Amino acid sequence: MKRYAVLPVILALLALFISCDTGSSFFSASGTTNEVIVIMDENAWEGTAGRALFGVLNSNVKALPQAEPNFRIIQLSPENFTSTFKMARNLIIPEISNIYSFPKLTADLDKYAMGQVIMNIHAPDTASFVEFVTENKESIIDYFVAKELERNARYLKNQIKEPVSRVKQVFGINIHLPKGLPNISEHENFYWATNNAARGRQDIVIYQFPYTTETVFEKDSLINIRNRVLGEYITGSFDSSMTTATAYPPDYRKMETDGLFRAELRGLWEMTTDMMGGPFVMHAFVNENTGMVVIVEVFVYAPEMNKRNLLRNLESTLYTISIADEEGEKTKS
Repeated sequence: MKRYAVLPVILALLALFISCDTGSSFFSASGTTNEVIVIMDENAWEGTAGRALFGVLNSNVKALPQAEPNFRIIQLSPENFTSTFKMARNLIIPEISNIYSFPKLTADLDKYAMGQVIMNIHAPDTASFVEFVTENKESIIDYFVAKELERNARYLKNQIKEPVSRVKQVFGINIHLPKGLPNISEHENFYWATNNAARGRQDIVIYQFPYTTETVFEKDSLINIRNRVLGEYITGSFDSSMTTATAYPPDYRKMETDGLFRAELRGLWEMTTDMMGGPFVMHAFVNENTGMVVIVEVFVYAPEMNKRNLLRNLESTLYTISIADEEGEKTKS
């Protein structure tokens, strides 16, 4: 029997345990974006261990206006784990056995196909397995989400060979924007690309200002900055302007991607006097070549639609960012 659901992102806990078997296959991993296959026999899947893992993977995506699972989940018995399924992009293989003295996570990258992630969850018994996956829920979710974003970013860079020249010129960064955002607006130190769709709308904004203090990257500071800048340039009907919704306090974290320190905000936006809103993700960082704080933000407006895939596809753009030198080549920050 198959079970379906959804799953989230980040790569903290597993960094020390990853083993890479690159070059083992010339084929790319297959499967649907945001889908994970769990290799577990039916009894274990329907039992305590399986229900605990299902609960982790089926948790809701953060900062969406409605409940949506992080991933579509498929359970597959080990005897059905044939060569076709071995090409899947995201796999979880639990193993509960007394050969292990304590629970642990390991990961194999590109084992059967390029771009594949296999997470192995080992535990000596069911009780420790349940406790371990529950305590490490965020790490398990974040790891797979991050890998999906990285995959999508690589695809985007292959599809759109050149970064946006105007953004490179003004902000000194390389970024690859997806196709289908033809409407461009510019102000001083502000760039806005959108598809301007009535439904399924996608927007990317980039803005900058001089770096003066590291406190600019604190949560409240970033919220105030986005409210001020986007409130000025993104306006709507009834004298409305964009602001950060207070009903859902944004999630905040600091991270490093491709050697570049970033602060991330993930929350909901709304218009002050209009019935419009949706999710957003912001990355803020310093361009040390220019001495400017650069903020890149993506947001969507999709009433009566699921938003997980729409937002994640757009969020992948943030993972194409790199600092450009004077010739426009990628440099380390």
